[in-house]
Amino acid sequence: MPGAPRIVTVSRPVVRPIFDVMEVRLAAAGYEVVPYRTLDAFGNDPAALTQADVLLAAGDTPCPRALMQTAPKLRAVISPFTGTEGFDEQAATDLGILIANGQTPENSESMAEATILLMLASLYDLHGSEAVLRGERPRPSHSRAFMLRDKTVGLIGYGSIARAVTARLAGWGTRILTWSRTPDPNAGVEWVELDALLRDSDVVCVLLTLNAGTRGLLDATRLRMMKPRAVLVNTARGGIIDEAALVDLARERPEMRIALDTFAIEPLPADSPLRDLPNTILTPHMLGHTVESHAVLPGVAVDAITRVLAGEPPRYVRNPEVIPVWRRRWSRHEAV
Repeated sequence: MPGAPRIVTVSRPVVRPIFDVMEVRLAAAGYEVVPYRTLDAFGNDPAALTQADVLLAAGDTPCPRALMQTAPKLRAVISPFTGTEGFDEQAATDLGILIANGQTPENSESMAEATILLMLASLYDLHGSEAVLRGERPRPSHSRAFMLRDKTVGLIGYGSIARAVTARLAGWGTRILTWSRTPDPNAGVEWVELDALLRDSDVVCVLLTLNAGTRGLLDATRLRMMKPRAVLVNTARGGIIDEAALVDLARERPEMRIALDTFAIEPLPADSPLRDLPNTILTPHMLGHTVESHAVLPGVAVDAITRVLAGEPPRYVRNPEVIPVWRRRWSRHEAV
């Protein structure tokens, strides 16, 4: 439609069904939708954003400063999902562009439940018990299961997912330690330094956003601070953990238990040494993607775009500090 706001979308086969729904709704609302079906198609088009009002893309889509600088009309870069690691948030803030995502309650709570599921499956050696039955093995002479009660749980990162984990563990008799790059003294949790969390926790959960400051945060030195029998759960992003160092450590510590729903390279390569580790649960970055969380994503994304084009910030903004400048630039009298 001539003169209609232009929404550029970037997807790929694994998320295509969700983007199909969003694109149909956006077109029905009168917006011009310009779809890119692969990351390569988007990345190889230097003019992809020159006339765009909004970019709607999965959070790992590369959107650096140089690309945003080609887009004088660009109001917002929006991920319908939680992650925004591909978007240069500092550059967006400098340029007066909003970064938004789909961090809905359904998303946070699903991921929190999945995180606790992995804690319990690891502590109780769920796969080991299954193997006894499926392999018709003799019952072990001693139990490998441990209770979560009286354990210390360390939450690395304290966003909405970690808060939901904390709420769900209330009454379980656990001690919860938390570390964040931006601690909130009013959160009512026990804040500690990262090294102390790693040394003192029986279960370590990685719940951070992946960015330049957190990539490789759990390196070989920090991983070795964990207890020999610690449980390590990652439902955030694989790049936060040095996977090669983790493989080496797990081979040295057979009593360590690991549960990973996300990896540095996805899908996880067939020859990844992670696949050969004992006492390890591996799921393909989908464990917390529930029917309920997926059902709300298209509506939230379309609502975010509608708000942005009306000169109002969406509900889930990653860089709220830019909102005053953004409002002045895209005030209601300039809104579409």
